[in-house]
Amino acid sequence: MDATPGEQPTFVSANPDQRRATLLILDGARPDVFHDLVAAGDLPNLARYVLEPGCMPAATTVFPSTTGVAYLPFLAGCFPGTCDVPGIRWMDTRQYGGRWLRDWDHLRSYCGIQAGKLNADIRPGLRTLFDIEPSAVAICTPFSRGLQPGAELAVLLRGVLGAQGHYTGRWDLLDVAVGRVLKRAAALARRLVFGVFPAVDGITHWYDPWHPKVLDAYRYFDRAFGDYVRAGGLEGDHLVAVVSDHGATPVKRHTDLSLAFEARGLPTLRHPLVWRRDPSLAVMVSGNSAAHVYLRPGHRRPHRHSLSAMEAGEVPGTPADLVTFIAELEGVALVAATEGPDVIVVSGAGRARLSPRPDGAISYQPDTADVLGLGTAPRELDGDEWLAESIAGPYPDAPVQLLQLFKSRRAGDLVVAARAGADLRLDWEIPEHRSGHGSLVAEHMRCVVALNRRIPEPLRTVDVFPLLLEHLGYEVPEGIDARRHLTAPAPLR
Repeated sequence: MDATPGEQPTFVSANPDQRRATLLILDGARPDVFHDLVAAGDLPNLARYVLEPGCMPAATTVFPSTTGVAYLPFLAGCFPGTCDVPGIRWMDTRQYGGRWLRDWDHLRSYCGIQAGKLNADIRPGLRTLFDIEPSAVAICTPFSRGLQPGAELAVLLRGVLGAQGHYTGRWDLLDVAVGRVLKRAAALARRLVFGVFPAVDGITHWYDPWHPKVLDAYRYFDRAFGDYVRAGGLEGDHLVAVVSDHGATPVKRHTDLSLAFEARGLPTLRHPLVWRRDPSLAVMVSGNSAAHVYLRPGHRRPHRHSLSAMEAGEVPGTPADLVTFIAELEGVALVAATEGPDVIVVSGAGRARLSPRPDGAISYQPDTADVLGLGTAPRELDGDEWLAESIAGPYPDAPVQLLQLFKSRRAGDLVVAARAGADLRLDWEIPEHRSGHGSLVAEHMRCVVALNRRIPEPLRTVDVFPLLLEHLGYEVPEGIDARRHLTAPAPLR
């Protein structure tokens, strides 16, 4: 690899037929902060090796916009609902019978000793990047299914330094360790290198997205990326994707759903106290600005309670006004429930209906209010059209994201999204989150996707999966949520 200062380098592989790819997650990076740092000259390596030959298209993540869950689109090309992993905490109502230890495995929290279960929880039959590409290495990853023995790096560092980062805020120590491992990984010459840098997200939770310590984490990532390049990490015909899984906003209000339910006399099951006698509700929070709410936990059932059944008082122990009560809580943006194949979205202003059509289109009917900010008239568009229509709106890609989440059998009877500036947990939020994510709001959903190729925009994070596979010469699996064949050059907007 040779380049004179100021020139775009040319990478020459010893084997011209071999293609390689690098996928790096800068967890929690906001695209506006990223843009500002690039414009200020603070990310020179990313600007030179990724943005100059490529682009950073408008992009949206998935709902819930939460670490771990939002990695799966990059690695499997599927939404959380398709993966059957609807959040970092969930309950399987088909199997949970209320018995503490015996049914504990039918409750999930990836924030703790159950973290490794993510590998087994993803829907059987889905093929991941690691299943398809045997010459892969992964650094600091919460998901490793399909990796060859010895290909998962920094496992101990992630556990030890991740724990201390959570309780002390010193996530920079983990990023430095990941950067060193990434530099060494360049010499391995694997066809696929995947790495996660957690510090932007971790430090943001302690402060805010523009705090100097957070900005320093962006700058360190750029330096680590430059070290990787200079160590030969981008040699060959190389596709680079630098991405984030969500954004974040400062939290000014904690609207703890569990405490609100308890104040109404509704015993509520929640983490970390995952057993109580005869709870009325269960609340499973992600991010902490999204939550699944389950009615009558401990009573096994193969179905989800419909909104009409709730409001008709047909669910024992559930107040008929529960949905309205939640929607009117300060800090709640919207509540979603199902009615047959439709999703009803309720806010303090009113409600709207999303209906999937047999041809793949989605109908939006603002019954009493334009809840999603998509217009007051009924509309019917396909998924790509809704993405383009909503990417700059208050809830990017909301029609697609709300429908996909309820595809999971583990999704709640209700799904709650917080407003920007609020989250849904206070009790047991240790340490307290001063910034958060997880919701459908624009500041959480818009994310970084920077590629050293030019592609059309806008796109979803799931679309990175086929880009990587096609570059590496593999057929893209059927049955995924990602769009295919986005590699044709297109002018940047």
